[in-house]
Amino acid sequence: MRKKFTSEKAFSKKKFLASVRLMIEGIKAQPVIFLCAISFIIFDSIVFTSLAVIVNKLVTTLETGHPTNFLAWSFDYKDWIIIGICWYSFYVFLEFFTNFFASLFARKMEIYLRLKALQHLVEIDINYYSKNQIGLTMSRVINDSSNAGDAFNEFLINLIYAITSLITMTTLLFTIDVELAAIILGYFICMTFVIWVLFIYYRRAIIIAFDIRQNIDADITDRLISIRVIKSSGTENYEVERSKDLHKTYEKKARVSVVYQTVLNVFVNVFSWFMPIVAILLVVGIRNDLNPSELSILIVTFSTACYNMLYGLLILPTAMRGLTRLSNCVMRLNYIYNSKSLIDFKTEGEIIKDVNKIEFKKVKFWYPDEPSKIILPNFDYSFKKGKRYAIVGQSGVGKSTIARLMLRYYDVSSGEILIDNVNIKDLKKSDYLSRVGYVEQDPQILYGTIMENLLYANFNKTKLEAIEASKKAKLHNFVLTLPDGYETILGERGFIFSGGQKQRLVIARMILKNPEILILDEATSALDNIVEKEIKKELDHLMEGRTTIAIAHRLSTIKEFDQIIVLDENGINDVGTFDELKSKEGRFKKLYELSLIK
Repeated sequence: MRKKFTSEKAFSKKKFLASVRLMIEGIKAQPVIFLCAISFIIFDSIVFTSLAVIVNKLVTTLETGHPTNFLAWSFDYKDWIIIGICWYSFYVFLEFFTNFFASLFARKMEIYLRLKALQHLVEIDINYYSKNQIGLTMSRVINDSSNAGDAFNEFLINLIYAITSLITMTTLLFTIDVELAAIILGYFICMTFVIWVLFIYYRRAIIIAFDIRQNIDADITDRLISIRVIKSSGTENYEVERSKDLHKTYEKKARVSVVYQTVLNVFVNVFSWFMPIVAILLVVGIRNDLNPSELSILIVTFSTACYNMLYGLLILPTAMRGLTRLSNCVMRLNYIYNSKSLIDFKTEGEIIKDVNKIEFKKVKFWYPDEPSKIILPNFDYSFKKGKRYAIVGQSGVGKSTIARLMLRYYDVSSGEILIDNVNIKDLKKSDYLSRVGYVEQDPQILYGTIMENLLYANFNKTKLEAIEASKKAKLHNFVLTLPDGYETILGERGFIFSGGQKQRLVIARMILKNPEILILDEATSALDNIVEKEIKKELDHLMEGRTTIAIAHRLSTIKEFDQIIVLDENGINDVGTFDELKSKEGRFKKLYELSLIK
């Protein structure tokens, strides 16, 4: 977990503007709902604050015993009571739709931000995931998108309410008594200034605490993803104690934010509720020359107006707190949005009709963040259509890297990969990968039903075809033993399946796909010998007429391959058939004799 939070401490102008830009994007996506929310908020606050006018007229009517005029009409106290009830009912009506449209916009904003993040995450190259915790990324996508929507809602409603209340009440007070209104306004401005100063410290404390908590959330997510390691190691108590230590740091920083929040709330509550008293004292002290009836009317009017201004003052810290949460969440989401892909995937690239040749020309590869560590030093080879190729060698010589380069996980650091004389970078990615079938050592299973997993990326296939593929992969009989059959929900990462069953499912998915190019990275490594032989027959049938590239550790799987490519730390060490390589001195023979690959 990180110990410093220098990039997220300050609530800078740059971060604020980033929040504004992203919110404008969200507003453009839902302009009608946003305008409805804004309109109802403004009308709601005006209606609420204007209740002071009705109270003033009602008190004046009761004190004088005569009807009071408003615009072109005259009303007695009964009329003002009815008007007050109707006006308050109208306020309740507006309050309902204010909250409805504001909450609806918050959810729309959440969905917009989340989909924007998800779109970027699935489009960015895989290098992003090697540098970032999956738990932290999930926290940003799920929590920050939701919190940003709620924070925007909190900020927008309360800020507009506070501003409208201030403008409406200040206008009303100045129409009644300029001198008293100026004093009340000055008191209000002074309080707002003090609140802002206190809020600056509270804001910084809450940002740091939030940062620590999110990193803890990410850490917990990553640990739970690796729950099998914890269970198999018997380190449950260690994990609990470790989590307690992490939370001590959070508790310490959170305590600081709680102190500032308490001071802020106490100040606002004490001095805000003191505001009507100040208004009464000012009226009595400055306007003591008025008769009792006029004085009482002025007291009620000013105290009511101050109460409405008080409400705006009370919700001002809430608006600022919403702005802080919003800026913090958007800043984190912008980390995802602004992450640049190292690979330029062509959405409108070239489409090839058939794959006749795959050519690696002087290919070298190193990870972008570690250019000094060369993973694949030199690979120069051509794969021809319909042939079966095996790549062997000790760990770390770049066998799986070749497969990943063909899958566009990464681009070559030097050299080029040509598909029928077209650079792989210039191909339309979706079209090219639709021709490739891939089975890796660690099978990737999606959360969902068995049938959904089989049909993934095979969306034009039928369930009957999926079942037939399952039979060929020797998975069908096991599925029939499950209560829900093919509708059985697989847990996260296929939790209820064994390693061999996962591998069979992925092989069935590939059989269903029926691709032109097969890339097998230890495709049968998790299968027992009997099942491996059965599936090998289906794979051999599938390989016919297709270009197959297999990364192998067991010689039993590659004896009948057309060519075996032996890699070492300098690149290609040797090439030949199984019998040729086994019978001559070289690295392959040593590996075979030492049973490093079987």
